[in-house]
Amino acid sequence: MRRYVSDTAELTDEYGIRIGRWTQYRDLGPLPFDAMWCVIPPGGSSSEDIHPEVEFAVVTRGTAIYEAGGEKVEVPTGGVILLEPEQSHVIHNPSPEQPLTILSIYWMPRPDEAAQPDEAAQPGDSAQAGADAGTGRD
Repeated sequence: MRRYVSDTAELTDEYGIRIGRWTQYRDLGPLPFDAMWCVIPPGGSSSEDIHPEVEFAVVTRGTAIYEAGGEKVEVPTGGVILLEPEQSHVIHNPSPEQPLTILSIYWMPRPDEAAQPDEAAQPGDSAQAGADAGTGRD
C-alpha cells in the first residue's frame, strides 16, 4: 500500500496555477493514465486550457467552479467533473480563504471513443447532474 498527499507534492507554476505531476512519484512506474495535483490559490483561476485527453478531475479540497462552453458547474469536495477531449475550460476557486486542490487524471481516448458521446448514458448522467448529486485537468 502506498500513500500520496498533495500537501507534500513538488509543485510548479503552470496554466496560471500550481501543478504537481505524478511523474515525481518514481516508485509508481508506468501507469495506464497520467495524473497531476492542481492547486489554485484563494480567489484564483487557471488559464484557459484545451487538450486532446479525456480528463477525470476529483476535487479533494475546497469547491471548484468549472467554466466550459459558456456553462459554469460548481463541484464540491469529493465531486468529480469529466471533460471531453478538446473541451476548452477554466477552473475557478471561489473561496477567498481556502486553496482549491484537484486530482486530475487524464488519458488519450481510444480511437473508437473519440468525439462519440455514450449512447448508453442514462438521463441525468451529465456533469451538472453529477455536480448536483455531490459528485476537474489543468
